[in-house]
Parts: sequence; C-alpha cells; structure tokens
Amino acid sequence: MRRAGLLRLSFALATLGVLLAVLGTAIVASRASTERAQLDRSLATTAGEKAALVDTELQRVQALALVTSRIPPFSEWYADEGSQAAAIAAVAGPGREINEALTYLWQLYPDRLVEVGYVDVDGAENVRVVNGHPVPADALLRDVRGWPSYQQGVNTPEGTAKISAPFTSPTAHVPVVAATVPVAVDGRIRAYVELELATAALDRVLSADRDPRLGLRVVTDTGTAVAEAGPRFPALTSHSATGLSTAGRSRYAVRPVPQAGDWFVVAAARPQSALGLAVQPAQAALLGVAVVMLALALVGFSRSRRAAGRELAAEQQARAEAEQRSRIDGLTGLFNRRHTMETIEHELARSSAGPGVGVLMFDVDHFKRINDRHGHTGGDAVLIAIAERLRTGVREWDIVARIGGEEFCVVTPGLDSEAAVAALGERLRLSVAERPVILPGGVAVPVTISVGAALIASGDGSAEHALDFADRALYAAKRHGRNRLHRFSQLDMADLRAEQPECLHIAEALAISSDLREGSLAAHSREVAQLSAAIARRLGLSDGDVLHVQLAGWLHDVGKIAVPDAILTKPGPLTDAEWQTMHTHPAVGADLLRHFPELAPACAAVRHHHERFDGTGYPDRLAGEQIPLGARIVAAADAYSAMTADRPYRAPRSLPEAIDELRRSAGSQLDPAVVTALLDELHSLAMAAT
Repeated sequence: MRRAGLLRLSFALATLGVLLAVLGTAIVASRASTERAQLDRSLATTAGEKAALVDTELQRVQALALVTSRIPPFSEWYADEGSQAAAIAAVAGPGREINEALTYLWQLYPDRLVEVGYVDVDGAENVRVVNGHPVPADALLRDVRGWPSYQQGVNTPEGTAKISAPFTSPTAHVPVVAATVPVAVDGRIRAYVELELATAALDRVLSADRDPRLGLRVVTDTGTAVAEAGPRFPALTSHSATGLSTAGRSRYAVRPVPQAGDWFVVAAARPQSALGLAVQPAQAALLGVAVVMLALALVGFSRSRRAAGRELAAEQQARAEAEQRSRIDGLTGLFNRRHTMETIEHELARSSAGPGVGVLMFDVDHFKRINDRHGHTGGDAVLIAIAERLRTGVREWDIVARIGGEEFCVVTPGLDSEAAVAALGERLRLSVAERPVILPGGVAVPVTISVGAALIASGDGSAEHALDFADRALYAAKRHGRNRLHRFSQLDMADLRAEQPECLHIAEALAISSDLREGSLAAHSREVAQLSAAIARRLGLSDGDVLHVQLAGWLHDVGKIAVPDAILTKPGPLTDAEWQTMHTHPAVGADLLRHFPELAPACAAVRHHHERFDGTGYPDRLAGEQIPLGARIVAAADAYSAMTADRPYRAPRSLPEAIDELRRSAGSQLDPAVVTALLDELHSLAMAAT
C-alpha cells in the first residue's frame, strides 16, 4: 500500500512537472508568437505601402515625361525646311518654348526633379534645365551618348517611358534615376526627353510615417541601393522571392515596385529573441522545473508560428479587400467620395506654393426621368456609360469619382487657372452629350450633364470647401438651363441669394455690429458700400464685380470684431501699440470671410483696403496695380467717409475740404483713377442735391 501510494505520488509529481513544462513553454511561445506576428504584420504592411508610394513617384515622372514629349515644340524642332511646321517654329521659337516648358515642369516639382533635358538622337543637347535654370545654348554639350539617361532612351520603345538604374547626375551631381521618352518625327526617332528624379525624393517617401524599429530600403535586383531610411540592416542575397523571410538575426519583408520590375522595397527589423522572453522570472522558474518538456514546447511554438502566418495572410487579404471596397464605387468602378476628399486634401497640401487644385462637379440632367422611363437597370447603364466617358476624357493623373446618386467629380491638379479647369469640364460635357447612351436592347437615350468648375488654392479652405465651391457652381449651371458649365468665379449676387439668401443679410448684420461698436449706427459702412458701388460703375466694372465691390464696402471693417472696445471707442489719438492692434483688422476680416463662400469674393478687397498706392500701407505693403482694384475703390470711399464723419477727437471736414484732401492723396495714398471717379460721383451727388 505504501509503495503504491509512493508510486502514485511520484506519478502525480511527474505529471505536475509535465504540466508545468507545458505551461512555461506555452507562455514563452505565446509571447514570442504574438510579438513575431505583430512585427511581421508591421513589416509586410510597411513594405507594401512604401512600394505603392514609390510606384506612384515613378508613375508620376513617367507620365510627366510622356506628356512633355507630346508638346508640339518638341517635334517642331525637327520640322522639314519649308514645311508649315517649320514656318510655325520660325515664329514661335521652339527652343524658347521648350526651355519654358521644361522650366515650368521643374517648378511644379522642384523637390523631385533636378534636371530635365531634350537630347538629339546623335547625342547633342538641344535644351537642358538644371534645378530650374536653363543652360545657355553655347554651354550645351555636343555628345552625351555616354550618359546613362541617353542609353536608357536608346533602349526605350516609342510611346513609352522607362526608369533607369540609379546613377549620379552628370549635371546636377546628385544621385538620380531617369525617365527617358523617345520623340518621333515623321515615323523616325529624332530625340529624347529625359527627366532626372532625385533619389532624395524616394528617401523622403521611405522616411514619412516610418515605424522607428524598421529599416527601409529600395534596391534593384542586383542589390544596388536606390533609397534608404531608418536603421541599417544587412542586405539580402536575393530579392526575387517576395514576402516574409528571415536572414541572420533580422526579419525581412520584400515587395516589388510594379512600375520598375527590377526594383524592390525591403523592410527589416530584429525581433526580440525567445531567450530574452524565457529569462523573465516566471517563465524561467517554470522552464527550470520542466526542462524535460522542451521538445514539446518547440513543437507548440512551431504550430503557433504557422497559425500566426495563416492569420496574418488572412488579415492582409481581408484588409486589402476592405480597403478596395472602401474607396471604389461598386456600380461604376470609379473612386468614391472618401477617396475624393482625401485626394483633394493631399493635393492642397502638396500644392501649397502652386496655383491650387481644380475641382469639377457633374450632375446628370433629368436623371429621374431616365429612371422612370427605363427603370433602375437603364439608369445604372447610363451612369456606367457616363463614368467611362469621363474616365477616358481626363489626364492619366486626374481622379474621377462618383460621389452621389447621379453626381460625379473630377479632381484635376496642376492646372494654372480656373479657365483651364473650365476648359477641361467643357470638353467632358461635350463628350457626354455628343452621342446617346445605348441601353441593352438597342434603346438610345440622349444624356446631358451640368458642370460646375472651381480652382481652390491651398489657403482657401479644406476639401469640403473645394466640393462646396464646385457644387455651388454646378447648381448655378442647372438654374441657368442645364447642359452647360458654370464657374465659381462667375457666381453673381443672384446666384448667392438663390443658394443661401440669409447669408447675404449676414454681411449687412456684421457691418452694422461693427459700426455700432464705434457708435456710428451703421452710417459709415452703408456710405462706403454705396460710394464703392458708384465708383465701380463709373470705372466700367461688370454688374457682378460691382456687387462684389459693394459687398466689400459693407464688410471692410468687419475685422474690428477682434479689436478691444477700449481702442475702438477711445476719444483721443491711439498709442503705437494700439495702432498695431488696429492694423490687424484687415487680415482678420479677410480670414473670417474666407470661411463663408457667399462672402468670399470680398476677401481680397477687405484684406488690402488699407494698402497705399505708393506701397507704404498694410498689411502686405502692396503698391500700384498690385493692390486689387476692389481694394483701391473701397480705400477711396472709406477715406472720404472717414474725413466727413464726426469723430470724438476731431470735427468733420466740409465737402470742399474733403475734396482737396482727396486730390492731395491721389498718387500717394489713393489710386488717381479711382479718386477721379469718386470726385465725379461727389460732384454728381452735389448737383442732384441742389
């Protein structure tokens, strides 16, 4: 009995030891597997995202090279003598136009492009622009056939652009890669357009939002490093097998760059070792008691690792599918509203020093009738056809999206004016209207669209403001008869009242509240608004511009909302410090109005109505015609109203005294032409009073 009891006790102790070994090993394995899975997830996600971003950079420079090569002056350079193209070239000067085109291209992407050039097929340079500076004709080289960019062009088929291996730019002397496009004239390749992209731009792509644990590198299939960020790590011997792998003490994730088939993005990091986890007190005690179970623990660890890999693969697939669904419209295959908003925000941030971002809004005219007559199946077919026409009518880098039931949007960066945005919108409108949509069964459905166009600069607001501007222009087009395009800058007061009439009353209310703080019972702002409108008419401005100037007259002092009452109502002269505070009201007023689309046309005049014609005013010290005309008009009306108003610290001036002061101020404080128009108006008012 005692022996049997001892045997049972021994067996129980042995069983307990096995259980402790399993428990200790399971704890270590679980911790290691969890951390490994988290690291693998981070490596794979980061490598994939960075590969996509690098691919975007390469696609951009390839698209720029292709578009640039199709500009007429590049082919006119080789026009046959006596031909019409040669005659055009003799007048236009293709060399100058090519220099201007390449300089403008560099100005669009100064942080990416370091050298752009146009090289003859025989190796002689036609044009070269380095860091935005055109190289004089006498400094151009006669033979650059040894340059890597030239060799890349020789091996590039017509109509395509290829990315070269990295090399040091012979002219800019920085590491670059080149995109080279052949230019064919009369069926024969005559020259190459080459763009050099600084690899520092790819370094910045890798560095942005990087996990500090991870090292990142762009490499070629030969192992040559193109760009790098983060902790350094040993190079892999082969990059052909993409995915997750381990080499030495590091964990790697490799993803190809689609646009450059022999480029790869490698992400690497060192995971915490199992030994480091095992030496922690609880695990060490358990493993010390249960060392006999180590083999079983290794099997469990292996199984856990495989499960983590399957979980990661399933999660990545689910994430990719969810991300695709979250950005794509299921019916048309276009991008959706979320992607559109993110794109506008990104382009506004990227073009902070450029002209802005163009936005086009489209609405299918009488779409309800189409649905009622042909059913939702027919309506869907119409939407799909319109989506395809819009997609084929834009540039490669423009974004086409469906953001509502029958509403579409095009985001078009890089255009330099609202007129250029409107021209693109008009072409798209005509492409939709020029032929009917053929439904299944052969039914032809005539379709037209209304279009709103707007150009939004970086400081004009957010993506919501951009869509709002274009949307207001769109509904103005629909109010004016449909099947037409309307620009945001063409909105007049009738359009604004049709949109939100109460906001027009806000302008008057803001002006009245500002005047009441100074005790003028709104007389000052009303007089400035009326005089400003009268001056604008005498200067021959359009009705819409007259309304904008009148609006600025009402709102010119709205920024005084931010000025303390003690300064506004002070009975005597202001101190220097108080004047500094007072001088902030034009900029404050403009910033306030910018957030109201209905009041935004008055921003420029409100901000600059205290500029002086001789350049000594504030806030921006503009001079002459640099000052917006509306601001010059409001400045003269404001000056006259202030002179003839009764102030606590001085008596009002008489009409003759005010006229003499206006004449003395012409050319120094005020625009002489505006003063002449104001004096004519005052004379007319005086004659009418008698």
